[in-house]
Order: sequence, then C-alpha cells, then structure tokens
Amino acid sequence: MFSLSAAVSSAFVAARMDKNAFWKLLDGLDAEDAAAELAARLEDLEPAEIAEFQRHFDEAHEAAYIWSLWGAAYLMEGGCSDDGFMDFRYGLISRGQKVYEAALADPDTLADLVGDDDFISNEEFGYVAGQVYQSITDEEIPRSDNPPALEPTGEEWDFEDMDLNAEKLPKLTAKFGD
Repeated sequence: MFSLSAAVSSAFVAARMDKNAFWKLLDGLDAEDAAAELAARLEDLEPAEIAEFQRHFDEAHEAAYIWSLWGAAYLMEGGCSDDGFMDFRYGLISRGQKVYEAALADPDTLADLVGDDDFISNEEFGYVAGQVYQSITDEEIPRSDNPPALEPTGEEWDFEDMDLNAEKLPKLTAKFGD
C-alpha cells in the first residue's frame, strides 16, 4: 500500500513540474542574482519537484549543445572553451524561456536580446537545484543515466574566422567581433 501511494504521490508531483512549471520558475530572475533567486524558489518545493526541475534543466542544457550557439558564445564572451560553453548554456537557461528559445532557433537574436556588457555565462546557476535538493534531503539529486552528447549538433566552423562568423552570425559579429 505504501509504495502505491508513494508512486501516486510521485506521479502527482512530477505532473506539477512540467515544462511550463519549469520555465515559470525561471521567469523574471535577475541576471546578477539568478542563482540565489532560483535557490529561494526551489526551497519552497518538494524534493520530487526539485528532481523534476533538474530533469527539465538537464534537457534544456543538452538541447542547447549546438555549434551555432557555441559560435555566439565565442563572439559574445571573447572566446569560449568546453567548460565555458557549459556555463554559457547554464546562463542562457537562467535568462528564461523567451531568450532561450529565441537563441536556440537563431543564436544571432542574442545581439538584440542582451546588452553590450551582458555576460551570459553563469556556472553557479548550473548547480542550484542539486545544492537545494541536497540541503533538504542530505542526498544527491537523481540524474539521468543517459550519457551526454559527445559533439554539438549542427555545423562546426572556425570561430576565429571573422568572415565565417559574419556570414553565420552577422549581428553578433557586428556587435562583438572586434
């Protein structure tokens, strides 16, 4: 009987933390304090909801593993390593659904969506759900067993070639490609 009610309870919590609820939790976060603001929001949730939030977060992070977005990060941040691109994607998620989805559809839109001095990368943001979950449960947050992609999707190019950058990301190159 206990496992049945636990399964029903878990399914109910998972249903409450759908993709819309995930993005709603990210609405209106201040870019400077996004990690702290998200932590405060997550602390009000049940552990199962936090785990579901993390699942949606991981899916969004993986979906943003795109060469053209890496090119955008390279231009905007004056270079971008593997780790830097992870942090860029964390920060992109912190900007909310509108900015995230626009950037995935066309990374060049970031030229219109962020200021000249905006720094998207936010390493701390990528760890918030796990830290909150652990502080509540004294356990590590459950993660997917699916291995991450080995390579970004899309077409790779030499991000140091400003002619190619101008062809592929004209607005970002004009704005950030000195």
